[in-house]
Amino acid sequence: MSPNEQNEPSKNTLFRQGIIACFPTILGYWSIGFAAGAIGSLTGFSVLDIGLLSAFLYAGSAQFLFYSLHAEGASVLPIIIGVLLINMRYLLMSSYMAMYFRRASVLQKLVSGALLTDETFSVAAQYASRHGLLPFAWLLGLNLTAWLNWIVANLAGAVLASSLPASISGALNFSLVSMFIGLLVMTWFASQRREAETVTIGAAVLIVWGTSGHVTANLSVIIATLGAATFVTGMMRSTRPADLSS
Repeated sequence: MSPNEQNEPSKNTLFRQGIIACFPTILGYWSIGFAAGAIGSLTGFSVLDIGLLSAFLYAGSAQFLFYSLHAEGASVLPIIIGVLLINMRYLLMSSYMAMYFRRASVLQKLVSGALLTDETFSVAAQYASRHGLLPFAWLLGLNLTAWLNWIVANLAGAVLASSLPASISGALNFSLVSMFIGLLVMTWFASQRREAETVTIGAAVLIVWGTSGHVTANLSVIIATLGAATFVTGMMRSTRPADLSS
């Protein structure tokens, strides 16, 4: 065994370090997860349904979209398409992380990719850039801590919302719309590309307005999502050479 291998931390140590690395993000999981569980309960899902959804879908924005489309009476296909579109960013995240994860087995890659979130990606990317690698044990500790906290937070929100009197829970139905607006505003203020995102929002609104009355509301949302994203992507690609030459 080489001196470098002797100095490498054990798998148990790496696992504990991964758990500790997740601590700064736990409050975020609890705040959003609690709201997701409560909204799920208000839209008619049982505590068991919400627990299973948070465990297997495990994506905050996708869960909010799922509840919203279900509340609007959407069929299965628009819900599946919407969830797939909103989760496509994880393909890019996983592709980036793959260069630090070459020595891992196929099973380790599948587990790590399935449990990846925006927050764990950010923490893991910082670790990988500092160390030049990403041990599976460390990433597993990070991901499992985040995953379990997300499930518990969803269940806590669902239990509280389901225990409220019908008069109060009925008055809270506005929370679904207000939560989406709050998430959109917070994302916009935190973004480094506000101009592009503003154009995207404006394009989506125009497309929804233009297709309203001609197609169903669910199809209109899908067309607006694809159309606005395609338009802004093309716009950014066309202006890139000018930016580089200036």
